[in-house]
Amino acid sequence: MKALIAEPSKAYRQLLETVCHAVDIKPIFVTHFDEALHHLSLHPVGLVLTSLQLQDGDGIKFCKKIRELEKTKHIPVILLTAEENKTIFEPATQAGVTEIFHKSDIPRLQNYLNEFINRASTHSNMDARVLYAEDSPSVAKLTIHILETMGLTIDHFTHAEQACEAFQTKDYDLLLTDILLAGSMSGVGLVQEVRRMEKGKGNIPILAMSGQNDSARKIELLNCGANDYVAKPILKEELIARVHNLITNKKLLDKLKAQQHLLQELAMTDHLTELYNRHFLMELAPKHISEAFRHKHPLSLIVVDLDNFKIVNDTHGHSVGDIVLTQTARILKSTCRNEDIAARFGGEEFVLILRHCDAEDARKKAELLRMKISDLHPEGIAISASFGIAELPLDNTCQFDALFSAADQAVYEAKANGRNCVVIGKVSPPDS
Repeated sequence: MKALIAEPSKAYRQLLETVCHAVDIKPIFVTHFDEALHHLSLHPVGLVLTSLQLQDGDGIKFCKKIRELEKTKHIPVILLTAEENKTIFEPATQAGVTEIFHKSDIPRLQNYLNEFINRASTHSNMDARVLYAEDSPSVAKLTIHILETMGLTIDHFTHAEQACEAFQTKDYDLLLTDILLAGSMSGVGLVQEVRRMEKGKGNIPILAMSGQNDSARKIELLNCGANDYVAKPILKEELIARVHNLITNKKLLDKLKAQQHLLQELAMTDHLTELYNRHFLMELAPKHISEAFRHKHPLSLIVVDLDNFKIVNDTHGHSVGDIVLTQTARILKSTCRNEDIAARFGGEEFVLILRHCDAEDARKKAELLRMKISDLHPEGIAISASFGIAELPLDNTCQFDALFSAADQAVYEAKANGRNCVVIGKVSPPDS
């Protein structure tokens, strides 16, 4: 980025040149008021730094002149002063100065310039998709050009109905809509439709636009769910800033949600097998049991215990034992339905909770799993598992502990029967 610097002191110009090069700014130095204005009239720059004292004027008057010119009225202007007099703050800001720095505060100036450059870079390198509703061809052409200079992908529609249909089929990072649109639905209606959509998708940031200076309509838009508002005719710098802020905040929120989801996954998942862990099973099982009682649908629990797993670990090592566990877990997970729960209870023991499944259906599933595990031969090792099943009795109250205890006792019977078999247990009545 190029910056025009109006500074009469040669020593301070050298210092500013070092600062600019450190933050990747190309400085263009001038010393006179008229020289600075002449340069600005011919050469575009992204930033102006001016000393309070110039050889033929002062920085405040220079800033006023910048703000009077159409080409330069929106350029950020930094005022550099060696004075401690705080009375210059008010006239400087009234003249349009963006920020004031004391000439001795080089670290603060460098930090500001570095943030300015980073912000300008992100403004032109945004990887995001915008849904844009606008029925004026001239306004749409200008707006799309501005947005595309930011690196954005634009899907433009003239009707709110078309935009609403596109929104349902694609993912967007921003909705930009005019209030008045062709067709029967207005921009306000589009905002309301989007906010009614399923949680997550309907939380997209919305920037509304209008050429009508109607405060009541603006308030209504914000109440309907618009995040921000920009007036027509479009001011390029304002549109870029508002769009950048809305999309950046969405990206940060998406990242935070992804991190929260990952933490939830870690909290409820066994890190080795990627099945649910014991803690999450103990949290979820009572809910499914209560639901089964309430709706009177069958529910069964299967305990799966690998046979002679200690021998596998002692003979082949724990790394091979981990392979046996992960491959067994993969079989369990792939065989379960979406509504089932597969968890590693601890060590070589697994638990399956099967909703809408009675003991006989659970036995068939257990037999299928038993054969699949016997066919595994991880690392060339023959393995097997014993299965215990317990069906939830719907005629009396039963807690998870009782259901698990019945299935676990059935596993012991399977072990006693020679292992590699399935046994159906019976849940004891609560008063037994």
